[in-house]
Amino acid sequence: MPIPDAGLHVPPRRSRRSSKAEKSLLLRFFYAALGVSAFFLTCLGLHAILPFPEIDEVTQKLRFFAAHKEEFDTVFIGSSRIYRQISPSIFDRVMRENGIATRTFNFGVDGMHLPESTYFLERVLDTKPRNLKWVFIELDELQTKWLLEREGSRRAPYWHDWRRTSLVLRKVLGAGTHMVWLPNIKKIRDIIVPRKTGLETRDLFIFHTAQFEKNFTNVGRASDVSGYLLRLYAKDTAAKQLGPSGDGYLPVTRKMSAEETASYERALALAISQAGSKLVSPYTEKACLQCSKEIRSFGAAPVFLVTPTTMQFKLGFVGNSGSPGPVISFNDARLYPNFYRKSVRVDQGHVNTAGAEEFTQLLAEKFAQLVREHRIK
Repeated sequence: MPIPDAGLHVPPRRSRRSSKAEKSLLLRFFYAALGVSAFFLTCLGLHAILPFPEIDEVTQKLRFFAAHKEEFDTVFIGSSRIYRQISPSIFDRVMRENGIATRTFNFGVDGMHLPESTYFLERVLDTKPRNLKWVFIELDELQTKWLLEREGSRRAPYWHDWRRTSLVLRKVLGAGTHMVWLPNIKKIRDIIVPRKTGLETRDLFIFHTAQFEKNFTNVGRASDVSGYLLRLYAKDTAAKQLGPSGDGYLPVTRKMSAEETASYERALALAISQAGSKLVSPYTEKACLQCSKEIRSFGAAPVFLVTPTTMQFKLGFVGNSGSPGPVISFNDARLYPNFYRKSVRVDQGHVNTAGAEEFTQLLAEKFAQLVREHRIK
């Protein structure tokens, strides 16, 4: 007699081979995730305990300042246009003559532009200087290009943390400064399918990404350890980087040749004919806002400085998110003709010792006036 269908459906048994394959796949994902996490944590741990790299000018100035940080209340940070053109002794003397006592240190470093200077500023503030009152930051457009001779040096990757690298890559990709990245499609195409016109975009993207990877994974950091150990037993060479007065200022004494003078005068005439006002890029303003926030967290005041270069645009901030701080500009050949005399120039971007002394004095006088008028606090 046939057995009636009770409506029961028994699912087919899963084979042991299928079950083992799924477990094996899950284990692979688990071990891969574990390996990646271990690598990530190891990189972070090494980065935290390894010594700061030995970099000419950068390390020596930081080390000196850390040992004397309570002696200073005013610092200047920027490129050679700060390093070679701001005399702390003259600045402090003129400030005293105007009834304001200051003690200044020059943190200028050859080739240090935004955003490297913002990373350097954070390392200065990490020393916890309790008497800091004023911080001058050189204002120029945020740089994405890097000098070829320094690409393989320790100087290239040390400042490429995520904050700096992401800002540079945003500028390279035209991605804006908002939290959500929206890169320019043309820039992406130039990276994926490089054309002759897009080679610079691809090269810059690869370069800065590679520097971030080197910095994060601690590539080459063994030399930092050996350099640190050697320094413990070697004679300190900081005096060379700190200049003749030991205040971080190293002047330039040379003058331009006849050929250099002719080139300078042509460049200046062209720049004057195109003079006007110009807002910095959103990327530059973002970097300056980050600077300003860090400085104000120490109870100090940020001041952005434009030195007497042949670039004749008066730089300013959009200020949609609030102004990063006051800007003092000297790149106006009509207003400050003395800084553009060929006798005081080294090149289009720098003045010699005589020009630096004049520049520092006028800067101090102008700054003292702004402080007295409570326009800088």
